[in-house]
Amino acid sequence: MNPISIFIVEDELLISANLKSQLQSFGYQVLGSSTKGEQCLQDIEKLSKEGKEPEIILMDIHLRGEMDGIETARRLVEKFNCAIIFLTGQSSKEIYERSFKIKPFGYLLKPIDMEQTKMTIEIAAYQRNLEIENLVYQKQLEILLEERKRENDEIMALYRNISDNSLIGIGIVQDGIVAYANRYLAEIWGFTLNELVGKEVTELNSMVHPDDREMILERMMNRIKGENVPSSGKFRLIRKDGSTCHVEYSSLLTNYKGHPAIQQIYYDITPYTGMFRAK
Repeated sequence: MNPISIFIVEDELLISANLKSQLQSFGYQVLGSSTKGEQCLQDIEKLSKEGKEPEIILMDIHLRGEMDGIETARRLVEKFNCAIIFLTGQSSKEIYERSFKIKPFGYLLKPIDMEQTKMTIEIAAYQRNLEIENLVYQKQLEILLEERKRENDEIMALYRNISDNSLIGIGIVQDGIVAYANRYLAEIWGFTLNELVGKEVTELNSMVHPDDREMILERMMNRIKGENVPSSGKFRLIRKDGSTCHVEYSSLLTNYKGHPAIQQIYYDITPYTGMFRAK
């Protein structure tokens, strides 16, 4: 297991050197140190390009220069996956309120206690690794979901293509409404697809030939009651343009979008039959 890599940002050279020596004695890898925020950003950028981005940055809050430790840390976490541990000789409310927005992995108060420092580093490194693993899992999940969505879209497109080019009328009725229909079913009824989908079944029933309407309604009511009724039959319907269409149908119970529904299949048998008595 590789040692935890650390970068120190501390403007007091004596403190920085002493901290580096003790961290190395604990077995940590100290990749470098900076005394100013501007230099720190350049150093981390260089290490990152070399594939040596540090896991932990010990950041003194009070730095000389244009940027203090909090501003430096803010810029670091926007660009790198470093875990920030703040070093401070003060515990003012203002400092904590500003630094909380950075979401640091810990605080160490000066004078620094090395046992506490070691424990804080170990916890910060563990939490950082968990966050990185979660990001990887999240990315993998997003890729998987995108692949599944693309597969589902392709299947739905294929089904829609087959359905739309079928010479069989296919429809789904749910809660008394035409929830789905293909183009050929709309053609059988004499509607456009947009006109048929969403239409109430009671309106369609009014288009059934008067001599066949009672039989169709009786079967529908008995099916709603749960009685055993024929799942197929023939009837005539009067299209919107007034023409008569002879159809043979079959229906079965199904599930559509998580709710019970009736799937119906219609055949236009007008070219093959004369007037007939509904069965």
